[in-house]
Amino acid sequence: MFVIVAITLLLLAALCAKFVRMPAVPTADGAAVMAFAIFTQGALVHFAGKGSAWTIGFAVFTLLLWLFLLTCYLRSVLDGSFKSRHWDDPVGRFAIGTWVAGTGAALTAAHLNIPQLHPVLVALGILNVGLLIFYLFGASLAAGEIAGLRLTGKLHGVILLTTVALQSVCLMLHELFGAKEYMVYRVLILLGILFYLAGAALLFLRYRRRDWNLADDWPESNCILYGAVAITGAAALKSSVFPAGVLIGIWMFALLVLLLVEGTEIVRAFLRALRYGLRKGLGAYAPAQWSRLFTLGMFYFFGREAAKVFDDHAPEWMNVLHKWTLYTGAWMIVFLFVAQLLVWIAHLFYHSSTGRKHSS
Repeated sequence: MFVIVAITLLLLAALCAKFVRMPAVPTADGAAVMAFAIFTQGALVHFAGKGSAWTIGFAVFTLLLWLFLLTCYLRSVLDGSFKSRHWDDPVGRFAIGTWVAGTGAALTAAHLNIPQLHPVLVALGILNVGLLIFYLFGASLAAGEIAGLRLTGKLHGVILLTTVALQSVCLMLHELFGAKEYMVYRVLILLGILFYLAGAALLFLRYRRRDWNLADDWPESNCILYGAVAITGAAALKSSVFPAGVLIGIWMFALLVLLLVEGTEIVRAFLRALRYGLRKGLGAYAPAQWSRLFTLGMFYFFGREAAKVFDDHAPEWMNVLHKWTLYTGAWMIVFLFVAQLLVWIAHLFYHSSTGRKHSS
């Protein structure tokens, strides 16, 4: 039954992409799917349990949101606007990684809570591997264009989506197929680490310059600096690529980067509130805000999955620190998730009301 419904919805999405005028959605909107999926796998499973009505409901909603965005992106391909919207800007092209990571995370969350969909999810997972290859090809071209056009001053955390995309596919494959292809997981994880080191080095060079200010030139996407570390640790843990000591080290490094990045965000929020006011400076919606939810959710998910590693191999002070972050992190993610939902809903209502005014 689940499989028939899923196939029917996919066919309807294809028909809508062909015959229905869909809204133009930003490239980075795939981050919303990432956020819903990791919230389902992490905090919601913690509170409600795997396979509960709540987690199944959120997994289904995540798939429906993914399906809606898929239809919009397919429509841009069919009407010829894909290139101008999602490809021409070489820095913005990296945001296609949210499609790969969002698909991988949505399929993982769905398989975890609705295993009856396994045949459909496997087929979509294979297609997502193809999307990953396309994305890495596009990102490599974008890197050359950025160097040729000297756009390094416009770089931000979006370039680290190459790592996130690779590791999300690794997690997806492990969930769908189990630990049968150990070498594939190792290749994906190590390649993701290389992309992270390269991207972090470019961001360091970009921000060591003095021609930027914190209020305007530090976007939300820079939270991927620790999100990419966390998802690397989660993928390595799930696929048993690294020993316990390395996994604990990855978690500690992710926590350090999280504190540095979010500390910078607190200062940035204060500066933006002074410069633009609370509503415009802090309350305005941006698709990249979903990235923060995803990165925090992924850090929590990695920490929760690593609990046994800490219990068996970490010193006592690390164990205490780890347990404290898990306890406070779950509630913090729920609070931020609800806050982001309210900002998103307010944004949708505002644009729908202004659209009606313009049309009347």
